[in-house]
Amino acid sequence: MSPSDRLAGVELLLVDGNNLLHRESGSAGSGPVRGLLARLQSAVPAPVHTIVVLDGHAAPGSSSMNRVGPRLELRHARSQSADDLIVQLATAHSPVGRAGVVVISDDRALRDRVTTAGCRARRLVWLQELLRPRRAGPDPRPAVPAEGAPDDDERPAWRPGRGATRKKGNPRRRPRR
Repeated sequence: MSPSDRLAGVELLLVDGNNLLHRESGSAGSGPVRGLLARLQSAVPAPVHTIVVLDGHAAPGSSSMNRVGPRLELRHARSQSADDLIVQLATAHSPVGRAGVVVISDDRALRDRVTTAGCRARRLVWLQELLRPRRAGPDPRPAVPAEGAPDDDERPAWRPGRGATRKKGNPRRRPRR
């Protein structure tokens, strides 16, 4: 399924950034955030506006709302929780317009809150599949072994150890006959 098919009818994509970053990289540091934003910018088609919401404050001297591209924003929740900011952004639309809002999170309570408000919710796997790079064309691995490669019948039988680790017994004792 192509990204445009997956995002049909979606106008706004709200991403629980901390939830996604901790799933993928284990932290919400600046490096993983930049990587996530770059992947989102290239994977999400043009008509869909995407907002990634993070907990806490932005770095000193920077704004809590950063426009990364024409359709991508990064927001910090500041003193409120990211979940509350996501619900606030989702419910800012008219009740009819909320059908085009999709919230991405594995937080069940957040998903329940936004679906009760009339928005759609998806799990992180849904977005991760969208962000996964697609391979073009057939499988690049050869279907048959290359010439010179041993067939299964020609391979030597399995033996324990690699030679250097094979047990030989006590070197001071005479071997058994």
